[in-house]
Amino acid sequence: MTGLSSNTTLDDIQGLILRGYNFQYIRYIILKIQNPSGAQKFCAALLPESESPLSITTARPWPGGIKPEYCLNLGISYPGLLQLIGKENCSSVAKTSPKLFNIYPPGATDPNNTELIGDTDESAPANWWSRSGGWLLTEPPTATGNELHLQLTLYVNIPEDRDKYYDLLLGMIPVIAGQPAVVPAFFKDSDPIIVDEDPDYIHFGYKDSLSQPRVAEVPWNKTANRLKNGISTIDDRPVVPAYHFAISLDKDVPYKAHPLLLNGSFAAFRLLYQDVEAFNTFINASSNPELTAAKMCGRWFDGTPLEVSPNGEDKSLKDFDYTNFNYITPTANQKRPAIEDNLGQRCPYTAHIRRSNPRDDNYVKGNEPVNGEPQNAVQHRVMRRASPYGPVYQPGETPGIQRGLVGLFIGADLFNQFQFIMSQWISAGSFRNPDTPNNSGIDPLFGPQPSDPDPNHQNLEYYVGQTGNNPPYEDQTGLTRFIRTDGSLYVFLPGINALRYISEGKIPPM
Repeated sequence: MTGLSSNTTLDDIQGLILRGYNFQYIRYIILKIQNPSGAQKFCAALLPESESPLSITTARPWPGGIKPEYCLNLGISYPGLLQLIGKENCSSVAKTSPKLFNIYPPGATDPNNTELIGDTDESAPANWWSRSGGWLLTEPPTATGNELHLQLTLYVNIPEDRDKYYDLLLGMIPVIAGQPAVVPAFFKDSDPIIVDEDPDYIHFGYKDSLSQPRVAEVPWNKTANRLKNGISTIDDRPVVPAYHFAISLDKDVPYKAHPLLLNGSFAAFRLLYQDVEAFNTFINASSNPELTAAKMCGRWFDGTPLEVSPNGEDKSLKDFDYTNFNYITPTANQKRPAIEDNLGQRCPYTAHIRRSNPRDDNYVKGNEPVNGEPQNAVQHRVMRRASPYGPVYQPGETPGIQRGLVGLFIGADLFNQFQFIMSQWISAGSFRNPDTPNNSGIDPLFGPQPSDPDPNHQNLEYYVGQTGNNPPYEDQTGLTRFIRTDGSLYVFLPGINALRYISEGKIPPM
């Protein structure tokens, strides 16, 4: 089975699980529950049929393809779910869904989880939330995050609407015994970074939002609908079964799920500070800063993949030209010569996009072929709904200005999707087996933790091939930590029917 579950409708799935909204102005909100019964009423008010000022956006296509004025989505942390449906119901769901629930209850602050994905040292939970700005509670954040319960994401078309709809949202919160049932604990706004009239850039200078999983059997991924939307190139990306994102109860999926999880998903909400000054210092220490940056990312600043154009940006690319490529066997519509890059001469093994999605490269740990067929990293993909926060870097600015990336990394199985990528491909050294002639290192955009004992992780190495007596690789020292975790929360994104049960403090029968 690759398509949507046999008991799935797009009306029952939160929209951001399956599609990007392409809204430029976003507010990420975290709420604390003060009164569980009032919080249940708030969840009921968010249901699409509630006739409230705002409601959850589903995956149903927009009528006529016209964007609404806002989109809204909801995630619930495990401490929040405990308050909403109680310990006994949570235990029943956990027992019935062991694979999907394995890391959700301990959460993002659990020492086993933080150590696995590299949230240690300066990125440890004890340092989260307050230093980035946006903390709203009078008491400081705790290292456990147990006071963070509901995560809402509000998308709007124009910046003025952000406060307007936020105020409407807060006005929907029930007041119990003179006190609001839930209160804002944290928020962070995201505004676009525009380069040459293109709003999809991040603070490090790269064009973003280029590659997402191609989910099976959703309307906007079908060729006819893409052509209607003006997308002229053919999509070579492998199809990812929908059950990796919208949880299914079908028998042939690789997990068991309680009915409460049907059509829902899980996500890691992440607040990631980006040290642009340190990044610029590193790339400018090389003789060719743009090439160094391209080797670190796997793309030139304008999004051109190294696999497609190893010598510079290609302004002729459009649509899926930016994603139609493999590392071992070129895709059908790939815009480059059919040359295998199994040593990373075009795109280094250390490059961020190669580490986060190794595509058809079966030399990579966890991406070995099955029955001789490449896996195309399908089982480990995440749906990334993240965007920049903070002002654009200005040389000579006052130190300490906060900027980075904030948003959700979505997958039905957080352990096998988000945590696998972070632990095995991003943070772990030498993720290729056997390794290339140079050390494949760690992800250079994240960089090494201060406590990392391997001195090789302070070097950016990439293979260039043997020429005469010259070494076969470039080696630049001084690699440091460019991305710091300033907050993280594991949340459940319930289906609409599940939210109805949650709003009543119940769970559906087995």
